[in-house]
Amino acid sequence: MSEYQKFTSLLEDWFALYGRNFPWRENRDPYYVWISEIMSQQTQIDRVADKFFPRFIKTFPTLQDLAAAEWEAVFPVWEGLGYYNRGKNLLKAAKIIVDKHDGKVPQTVAQLEALPGVGKYTAHAIMAFAFNEKVPAIDTNISKIITILWPGKDTVKVAQSLVEAADSGYVWNSAMMDLASKLRADQIIEGELGQTYFAEEAIRESFKPKRKKTLVKKKTEKQKKRKHRIEVGIACIWRDGKYLIQARPKGKSFEGAWEFPGGKREKGENFRECVKREIQEEVGINVSVRPHFYEELHEFDRTELLLRFHRCQIQAGEPKALEEQEIKWVAPADFGEIDFLKTNHKALEKLKGMRL
Repeated sequence: MSEYQKFTSLLEDWFALYGRNFPWRENRDPYYVWISEIMSQQTQIDRVADKFFPRFIKTFPTLQDLAAAEWEAVFPVWEGLGYYNRGKNLLKAAKIIVDKHDGKVPQTVAQLEALPGVGKYTAHAIMAFAFNEKVPAIDTNISKIITILWPGKDTVKVAQSLVEAADSGYVWNSAMMDLASKLRADQIIEGELGQTYFAEEAIRESFKPKRKKTLVKKKTEKQKKRKHRIEVGIACIWRDGKYLIQARPKGKSFEGAWEFPGGKREKGENFRECVKREIQEEVGINVSVRPHFYEELHEFDRTELLLRFHRCQIQAGEPKALEEQEIKWVAPADFGEIDFLKTNHKALEKLKGMRL
């Protein structure tokens, strides 16, 4: 395994644990991705996600809605973002896409760069985030990380080698963006034999929220007892517009109820490793694992159960029932016809709105 592959593998593991959630990541509609990239050019991404993007999409939910508008209608929705030429170019580009590209965001770098307001970085970002192409979207922060880890080497060539070693162009670019937003230069270290590693403990420490000093009542001995925590990685494997589900076998609780495959995270493994292992054990296939799109915590008297749902794709093998369970493929439109475990219900609603 090359140093680029080792770096990328660790990066993907880190992203599975610490990747950020944005509206355009939940539904990777090319229109959503394009809007988010234009808005983020001169505006902090958290402000875009919390305020400006939801407001814009509520007013112009589709590219066709935007293309049909005039600047007088767009201006009030764009107001507050500043740099109004961005908004005007966005509107011009929407009209061009409808007229020349059948209302669909172009899927080549050259066609994207021909649109008003779209440069090389934005074109690469759209290709990666919307279409999962293995192209690096290199900004100042990502360039800084590569320069620190591979001093003296061509940044663009290194970035291309890294993204080609990844499972997904979307995941690699998202992970690098999130890492750059969180990580200080002194938290990247060079390991043995020139291989690069993250100082993971330093990363974790940097993510811990600062504790506020508040006066609290002393807890009773019963309150001090820590609950036993169970963490479960769940795979939502999709292919040809359908998801793989399984029925709980005889002898297990909730016998016959349907669920997504997965299982308990073992000591020393992250959620991505957990999902890969469980899917190999339960249905005999190798999968690529995306960052989790949803998680929920169930608390009981003495235990708490954390469920983390990941979308996955098959890399090798054909699913087969290895634990005497029934398995089948089901389309999101048919979820309502299946007797799913209650703990899967909210994840099912999320999946219905996602682009396959």
